[in-house]
Amino acid sequence: MTEENDDIFHTITMSEEISQAEGYKEGVEVGSRQGELEGNRLGWEKGAAIGSEVGFYAGFAQSLLEEMKKGEDSKPRVISALEKMLTVSKEFPLTDPQNPDLQVQLEAVRTKFKQVCSLLGMKPEVPRVPEVRGVSF
Repeated sequence: MTEENDDIFHTITMSEEISQAEGYKEGVEVGSRQGELEGNRLGWEKGAAIGSEVGFYAGFAQSLLEEMKKGEDSKPRVISALEKMLTVSKEFPLTDPQNPDLQVQLEAVRTKFKQVCSLLGMKPEVPRVPEVRGVSF
């Protein structure tokens, strides 16, 4: 037998393994692309939700602070809490999603909001962006 015949038989006998290896390689490539797209979409949605929430807190604090300072019936504790809430929301790392303190700072803003609502006797209600549930494959 010649070497050419050996190659033919090798290709025939190894066709299943070759096909499986090619399918695996293609599947990894497709899965990687789809995973990156899904991760990107999910990151944008979560980022938009957090940005919207922090923007709400900043706007709430700014507008209420302006009203409180205009009025004769201003409450120093409320004004102080609003100023702190405004400072914390403005210092929020909106452009640094890798910040390890991101969740801690978000919780600090939420806590200040609850404190202000408590001082004013209001029920704290934040308009929420619908959460994304699960990941599709």
